[in-house]
Amino acid sequence: MALLLSSIKRKVSALSFSTTVRCLSLYVSSKPLEESIPDARFLKHSTPEPRLVDHTPFLLFPQVRLSTLPNGIRVVTQSAPASSLHMASIGVWIDAGSRFETPGTNGTAHFLEHMIFKGTRRRTSQSLEEEIENLGARLNAYTSREQTTFFADVQSKDIAVAVDVLADILQNSRFPEHAIKRERGVILREMEEVEFLFVLL
Repeated sequence: MALLLSSIKRKVSALSFSTTVRCLSLYVSSKPLEESIPDARFLKHSTPEPRLVDHTPFLLFPQVRLSTLPNGIRVVTQSAPASSLHMASIGVWIDAGSRFETPGTNGTAHFLEHMIFKGTRRRTSQSLEEEIENLGARLNAYTSREQTTFFADVQSKDIAVAVDVLADILQNSRFPEHAIKRERGVILREMEEVEFLFVLL
């Protein structure tokens, strides 16, 4: 199509204005009829004429509420009563990401994010994993430039257990020496993978 248009454009530029108008009108009128008729497959759920559709019902998310506990912790809640899955996501966002680190402490937030799942005073690493798996839940974390985040996705009936697990790993984590050595290797491998990707780009 582009080649045809460029060919027509070259020819048209060589003609006078009146001849140009006549040529273009002939080209438009000689357009095949099937090109102007939309494909029936596309008309199954639509019409050839554009129409305005109101999408606001799909964009109305549940209201978000922010409350502050007496100890200063901010709690953000959002409920979705129409959810048929009866699931809940509980997370803790800590304003301690990589941008708050100095050259001497660079990587600390990411390292602590890895180490936090290595067990607590009440739970070993294995019992922590088993407890989450037995709930059919998911416990995870990530580090960004701004924050370190720990979260759990659970059934709504297990919210209390998820809050207890998150509170336990954030307040009572243990960092055994053997786990520190192993995680150091894991993080170094992750860094090498990222550096390798940058080299490829």
